[in-house]
Amino acid sequence: MRMGPIEEFHIRVLYLIGAVSVPILLRKPIRYPEKPGSKWFAVTIGAVSLWLGSVGLYYFVHSLSGSLVLYNLVMFSVTICFAGWILIAVEFATGKSAPRIILGALATFALVHFVLLWTNFFWMHELFFESTAFVDDGGGLNVPRGPLFWVHIVIVYILVFLSTVLFVGEWANSSGLRRRQAGILAVTPLFGVAASLLWFAEVLPFLHDPTPVGVTIGVVLLSWALYRAEFLEIVPVGRKTAVEEMVDATIILGDENRILDWNSAARALFEPTDATVGMPADAFFEPVPPEMLTAFTSASQTDTQVSFELDGRERHFSVSTTPLESGHADPLGSVVVVRDITDLKRREEQLLQQNEYLDQFASIVSHDLQGPLMDIRGSAEMAVQSGNVSHIDHVLDATDRIEGLIDDLLRLARTGRQIESVEPVEISTVVESAWGRVWGQNAELIVDTDRSVHADPNRLQQLLENLFRNAVEHGSTDRNSLTSEDAVEYSFAETRDGEGSVIGFDDPNGTDTGIRDAADSNGSVRITVGLQPDGFFVEDDGSGIPEAARERIFERGYTTSEDGTGLGLGIVRQIAGAHGWSIHVREGRSGGARFEITDVDVVE
Repeated sequence: MRMGPIEEFHIRVLYLIGAVSVPILLRKPIRYPEKPGSKWFAVTIGAVSLWLGSVGLYYFVHSLSGSLVLYNLVMFSVTICFAGWILIAVEFATGKSAPRIILGALATFALVHFVLLWTNFFWMHELFFESTAFVDDGGGLNVPRGPLFWVHIVIVYILVFLSTVLFVGEWANSSGLRRRQAGILAVTPLFGVAASLLWFAEVLPFLHDPTPVGVTIGVVLLSWALYRAEFLEIVPVGRKTAVEEMVDATIILGDENRILDWNSAARALFEPTDATVGMPADAFFEPVPPEMLTAFTSASQTDTQVSFELDGRERHFSVSTTPLESGHADPLGSVVVVRDITDLKRREEQLLQQNEYLDQFASIVSHDLQGPLMDIRGSAEMAVQSGNVSHIDHVLDATDRIEGLIDDLLRLARTGRQIESVEPVEISTVVESAWGRVWGQNAELIVDTDRSVHADPNRLQQLLENLFRNAVEHGSTDRNSLTSEDAVEYSFAETRDGEGSVIGFDDPNGTDTGIRDAADSNGSVRITVGLQPDGFFVEDDGSGIPEAARERIFERGYTTSEDGTGLGLGIVRQIAGAHGWSIHVREGRSGGARFEITDVDVVE
């Protein structure tokens, strides 16, 4: 049965209307470009639109060359359409961009097809269609098919088959919403295939090839399955309630623990490689240790705290997961909110330490002051009763011990304060200030660092003062010749050589303080401040610290001196901990004590 001109015209116009209507579907891939398959869905839409438009224009073109141009456009759009379809299936199933080998194979197939079609058009060969092609009186193109036409059709059917296999495989391995979504996607290519088979088998008396109509139906269903079935149900709900309103790292998970959305804070925190919608959660949360991953992917309401190394240091996080309900038996997914609580944890630890310090403070005041007070009382009573003024020397010694204890207690109280902020500080500058408060005649300081670190300058100076005082008072090879009276406070003026480097410091009376960049010394104790890969060290060449005592020297109250309080090195450890640093004591290169401060935030 042959159609009349009016009916033919109407059919062709419907094809043209379809050609200009199908691009409306581009709104979704443009809106969600990161969703797996979006860019290839856009390519498929373009190919289907070209296919419909070329078929529709057949009615208006009656020359053989013009009809063959449209025919080539139809054939090439078929190639692009189904190449895009299988790329959609690959990205949907894997959650990642298609491998280069697949892209290369499909690009080669499309390029070879394009070249063969147009070389056939110029009659360089007749592999796709023969030169006996003609346009009948009704404007229809009659094309005898060459051998490569059928090869092309077989390849297209293989692409459709592989696309369906990928969708069916994802359907079999999924559950819930994603299973329903994969099931719908699996049938989308079948409409075009069914229409094509009916046309070639001539089972029904079609007057026009129904394949583009079947493919168009499949594309519309493909759009609904890719976007409405998932994005219009899950993402707006999650984004409205969480992503747009949260400053913390926020991630939306679908079923099967696949990433559907995230905010900029999440991207900055986890720095996922090649982040795409639909990628597995373990790939997005790559820095998270596997044993902690369940805290991020739980499908139930949870609030947990986890700690792991990130950017080279230990970080603490609060992880909250909230299921997204929609009335179905299974949740649609979950919203994961990750908050960095590292600073909060550090403050909590500092508060706990402060409470401990207060207890120790009270204990020291109540216990350690009793001894000197009893000495004062006893010596005073003996002096009154005997009239021997030599007992007053014991009173003075006891008051000196009380004064030293009060000074250490004040330093302890100051170091108990939390560090609110840090700033870039030159170590050498702080070293000079600290040495000016501790300098002794029997000690020399060598400064071998120009490094700057992020620190509280006052607290860093306290740390160095206590290390210097420990070296001066305990590091001398002749300890009986060095007393606390040697640690006096001076003001200094720099002495520089002709090139401007510091070679020493003098007090106002002209006395050399003993600070050197690198020089030999006649002093009893040489103290060196130098660099380490992740911090700095303070080392002396004194008698050192026995290995058995190195773990105890930081304990408050531990001292080897009769008149010591045992607070100095405890203060050092407290200041280091408040900065997030570590401190260890080892044997120095000359047998003395070497204090290594590590995990320091160095200014680059």
